[in-house]
Parts: sequence; C-alpha cells; structure tokens
Amino acid sequence: MKKTILSLFGILAIATFTACSPEEDIKNPDFQPYKLFEDFTSNSTDGAAISLAGWTNFAEAGTVKWNQGIYFSDKYAEFNTFQSGQPTNIGWLVSPKISVDASSKLAFDVAQAYVSTPANSIDLLISTDFDGTNVTAANWTVLNFTKPALSFDTNFDFFSSGLIDLSAYADKNVYLAFRVKGSGTNTTLDGTYEIDNVRIINKN
Repeated sequence: MKKTILSLFGILAIATFTACSPEEDIKNPDFQPYKLFEDFTSNSTDGAAISLAGWTNFAEAGTVKWNQGIYFSDKYAEFNTFQSGQPTNIGWLVSPKISVDASSKLAFDVAQAYVSTPANSIDLLISTDFDGTNVTAANWTVLNFTKPALSFDTNFDFFSSGLIDLSAYADKNVYLAFRVKGSGTNTTLDGTYEIDNVRIINKN
C-alpha cells in the first residue's frame, strides 16, 4: 500500500496559499515560480515506461527502465527490479536542461520498498556536459540528499529529500539524474524506489 508523507514543499505551499486574502491575491511577493517542476502525472498507464518531453529514461544495465507508478489518484516515477530475471539493473531518469543560479534549491519526494541493503541504491547526480543523448559519456557528480530509511515499516512512504543547494552551479545549464541500481535475480537487491514532486526554486 502506498502512503504519503507531506513534503517540505507541500507544507510551504499550504502555508502560502491558505493564508491568502483577496488583497494578497492581487500581489503575492513571496511567490517564486519553479525552474523545474515534475509530478509525473502526464502518463496514464501504470507500469508503462516514463516518457516525458525533455526527460531521458535510460537502462544502463538490463532492460528495466523507470516506469509510471499509479496508486489510486497518486502518480509517481518508479524503478522496480523485482522478477526482472536480469542479474544487474541500472536505470537513469535524467531531467531536461535547467539554468540555475546562486539561490537555486532542489527538493523532491522519495520512497523505498523492500530495500534491505545500501547496494540496492538510489543516487542523485548532476552534469553540465550531458549532450541529451549519451548518458554514460557525460561527467556526473553525486549530490547528497536525505534518503529514506531501509525499513519495511516505511515501505512506500514518501519522505522529503531536504533542500539541496545548487549554488555551486550558478549561471550554468545542468541536468539532474536519478540512478537506481538493483537486481532481478538477487533477492537482496530487488527492491523498489519511487520519486515524485521534483522541484527547483530560487530560495535564499
């Protein structure tokens, strides 16, 4: 069963919009448009490979790709190696090109299920030289974020990644990537990872 923990940005949004008066509707100086926002709601078939304009869905090892997950009305991106039949599965989901500046911050929601070892992993990476096609030819740097605990008690619970500072890439065009490593034949490496509500905003 998929459960949802309210994300950091969800809390901020509620605080912002529930406090509005008619006068504030005219001008809200606190509002900042997203440089990137993706909630994976445009695909309608559960289990189908994610296909989004500007995004790259790439299987580096094996054939498993990031798929559309749907639980009731909730939609998200999911990478699941269970019963793939392949000893190694590595899948990348790469964002469109994004121009960031000194105040750009990234956050997203992340969940795991039946993951029992850090070797069955999810990584967040960033590149400035990805050509939009050849994922493994680009130079990628791992970014730290708050990962969900590997506990069956929190299977399918979404947690916030926390705010990830992108100021080191100010005034550059970047690509973000979510990479999962797993296995369809090793039962200790056949867990599931999910992501949702990927956002970049300018926040001092």
